[in-house]
Amino acid sequence: MSSHYVITMPQLSDTMTEGVVVTWEKQVGDKVERGDIVATVETDKAIMDVEVFKAGYLAGPLAEVGATVTVSGALGYITDTLGDLAIGEGEVVTEQAATEMIPHQAGMPIVMPQLSDTMTEGIVVTWEKAIGAALKRGDIVATVETDKAIMDVEVFQEGFLSGPLAGVGSTVEVAHPMAFIVSDAAQVNNTEVTVSAEHKVIESHHQKDKTPIYAAAAKSTPAATPAVTQPGAKPVARPAGRQASPYARKLAGEIGVDLSQLAGSGPAGVIVAQDVARARPSMAQVAHSLPQVEVPGTGRPMSSMEKAVSHAMTAALTLPTFDVTFNIKPEKLIAAAKARKVSVTVAIAKACSVAMLKHPMLNNCYQPVDKIVERSNHDFGVAVAADGGGLVVPILHNIEQKSLEQLQAEWSDLMPRARARKLSPNEYASPTFTISNMGMFGVTHFTAIPTPGIAAIMAIAATGPDGMPVNITGDHRVVNGAHVAAYLADLKKIIENPESWLEATATNPIPEGDWDFPVIVIGGGPGGEDCARDLVEHGVKAAMINNAPLPGGECLWRGCIPSKAWRHNADLMRDRAHDAEKGITGTNTPKLDWATLETRRKGILQTRGELALKTDKGVKIDVREGFASFVDDHTIKVQPAGGEAYTLRFGAAVIAPGAPPFVPPIPGALEGLTGGGVITSDTIWNLPAPPKKMAIVGGGVIGVEMAQIFRDFGTEILMLEARDRILAEVEEEIAKQLTELLKQEFSVVTSAKIGSIAGTPGKMKLDYADAEGKTASFDCDYVLMATGKRPDTSKLNLEAAGVQLDGAAIKVDTRGRTSVPHIYAVGDVVGGYMLAHTAATQGRVAASNLLGEDHVYNQDLDCGVTFSRPQAGFVGLSVAQAKAKGVDAVEAKMPMSIDAKAMISGETHGMIKLVADKATQKIIGVHFLAEHTDTLIGEAVMMVSAGMTLKQVAQAIHPHPTQTELFGELARRLMSRLRRTAKH
Repeated sequence: MSSHYVITMPQLSDTMTEGVVVTWEKQVGDKVERGDIVATVETDKAIMDVEVFKAGYLAGPLAEVGATVTVSGALGYITDTLGDLAIGEGEVVTEQAATEMIPHQAGMPIVMPQLSDTMTEGIVVTWEKAIGAALKRGDIVATVETDKAIMDVEVFQEGFLSGPLAGVGSTVEVAHPMAFIVSDAAQVNNTEVTVSAEHKVIESHHQKDKTPIYAAAAKSTPAATPAVTQPGAKPVARPAGRQASPYARKLAGEIGVDLSQLAGSGPAGVIVAQDVARARPSMAQVAHSLPQVEVPGTGRPMSSMEKAVSHAMTAALTLPTFDVTFNIKPEKLIAAAKARKVSVTVAIAKACSVAMLKHPMLNNCYQPVDKIVERSNHDFGVAVAADGGGLVVPILHNIEQKSLEQLQAEWSDLMPRARARKLSPNEYASPTFTISNMGMFGVTHFTAIPTPGIAAIMAIAATGPDGMPVNITGDHRVVNGAHVAAYLADLKKIIENPESWLEATATNPIPEGDWDFPVIVIGGGPGGEDCARDLVEHGVKAAMINNAPLPGGECLWRGCIPSKAWRHNADLMRDRAHDAEKGITGTNTPKLDWATLETRRKGILQTRGELALKTDKGVKIDVREGFASFVDDHTIKVQPAGGEAYTLRFGAAVIAPGAPPFVPPIPGALEGLTGGGVITSDTIWNLPAPPKKMAIVGGGVIGVEMAQIFRDFGTEILMLEARDRILAEVEEEIAKQLTELLKQEFSVVTSAKIGSIAGTPGKMKLDYADAEGKTASFDCDYVLMATGKRPDTSKLNLEAAGVQLDGAAIKVDTRGRTSVPHIYAVGDVVGGYMLAHTAATQGRVAASNLLGEDHVYNQDLDCGVTFSRPQAGFVGLSVAQAKAKGVDAVEAKMPMSIDAKAMISGETHGMIKLVADKATQKIIGVHFLAEHTDTLIGEAVMMVSAGMTLKQVAQAIHPHPTQTELFGELARRLMSRLRRTAKH
């Protein structure tokens, strides 16, 4: 008896619900082998091959070319009997033929990038590379027109450009393929397709001879793009009795969608991300959902910019708006701006920001459903007429933090690129307030239209006898007439009296009063100590309340210094193992004298602590031991280690107490901590000797450093990390390479789930499961909880002072100011990079601002070193981080194995990466996996912090043979690549 197997429409992704049959590659009656391609179909992602894994003969009925078939629906059949050309109606089909949908001839897709949060599609403008061309990382392969600008499409994989390729003029949805990259030139597919504005393939042909392949129109439903999101929001709960994908739950949390009201289009009715996205219409969908009025004539298609404006203006109809107008005399501001050599546009934007500090509600926006997004960053869009027509709105970011000169420098860079529509997404996406100035055209009065995402737009008309009409159109859901009137009244004063703010020097923000101390610093670690030293150096009387006899904090007593003392001994032992390779014999059996090591380590800490205290007192810091807590916003209570508590009055305060280790809620962890079998980065220093076996929970900096140190001391190590990779703060490729090296030394389990911890010191047991769910146990002497640190402000009584939190951390701005203007916070207690140099920098920033200067902490310039072997390190941004900020970044990398100095020393593992902003060619990041990163990184810090260009570094003279010459070589390589890929 014959057996028949159904070939079903496979599911490529959780968003795919159907596919359109494009071609049949086999005919009814053809013999089919495992791995044969029997058909091609168009999905919501691409044109794909259907591969079968059942041998037999193709039988009908086959789905017709052009037919839409749902996922799991029948495409055709395979029979095991030659001559069976069709399955009879009602004939038994025994099972499904295993199938897979693959870009069989396609390779790695080059997708239409999403260059702004409003972008849903792009138009292919040019192909800079031809099908079959060899590609390298960083090559520009195409340009596309978005709703905002004409952008380059860059690739990050080597190979050969291959089809199916969307031809020039094609409209391609975001995240859908434009072309592909294959690894072998013989795999190149020379197919070119034309994709219509409805996202349908309307023509397909071979690129060389233009012979048509097929002409099947495919059904495609573009996914909606949420108009307003709230990144970082918690995922919503699963709807009762139903399933939703993790990403769908995350997206629902960000855009405020009720999952219980949605129908799921995923397998078995699972709610997927596309279902959530459709629940919040994009501006385009709002525009198309409104009634359309037919007009006579033959219309031409809108350009991308025209469509974007059309959709945004139609979406603006959803805003309940009102108008308020004031007449303002701008003559003094114009004169002052001219004297400062800044444009009036920049001066007005700064004036708007100054006024908005008093009226922050105008910087907020409405978020569906029934939410207000409060924003402290003043990212103002300023409308500019683009060359060739249309309107572009470049953004001046963080106006509230910048001087007029800084803003003018940014505006001078933005303006010409805005007119040419050559802005990066970060430079035009998501303003918090918008300014439109038509006064330059002689317009005497007009109103502007706000769009979703802002609460107000300001229209400036030409100055007349009564002054300059300034009109604000506001979203009544966020602001009311009184709010706008009060704002414009203050703006009028600010513009008409620019001397009150434009020419004024910074004033001392320490409030006047009869204080015990003008400034009190809580905490004696790097952040508090550097802050207090800077203050007293400038003549400000300051007290430093420290909860230990000697200053130094986490860094000196439980972090940087003691761990590097251990690391030094571990390095000596590790290096001796390689002496024989270099011709030095007899040194490969070192032994560790733990008692001597510990005596030396403790001596270093004590000496440094005593020196620090002597210095602090020598520069006239009033150092006091005790625990500090707030009584009110100008009073603290100090509880000494012995004796009665007392209070101190202060004008300003700086909170810098550090943060303790975080112990996650793992069964048995807290009991183990009490019993001593579970240790942390605070208590590991009490070990009587290196353990024989140790489990380390956490693969961050602390975990990696301690794992290698104790491995060198002879300890057997098991490292367990809950995330899918260790060192999440390190550039991904660097972390991946280091992981492979670590796995050669000890066991590393990622995506691990800890079941329980139990036992006593010397006899601990840890149960865990790996990524596949396979369970195992590890018997050891101790379990080190290296799961990072988390601020603990419970004893500070912040509520009494009115200081707000952001989660567990204290909420601060880039100057270190908390929600209370005269109280600052720095270091681990504010989250972010919990590093000693970060805390010290933030401490100095806080001191500068308390002294009346304007100084900000910029995390994009920060750095870090993991003291592993080899050492991982970073300065500034990675390519991924830069692109997330809208910076068009490129990188060059070089393996240490080709460096002469590394060859000589036998330290050839790792690489150095250089990251630059393509537009300015400024170096914005350097990433390391190299021995001696702690020394090399100094030059990289200067490159990034000084904003040096590739040309400057390339032309600098580096000594040979040193590893610093790699910086020059990397800069020259990246410059060469950018020259080769530049469009002429």
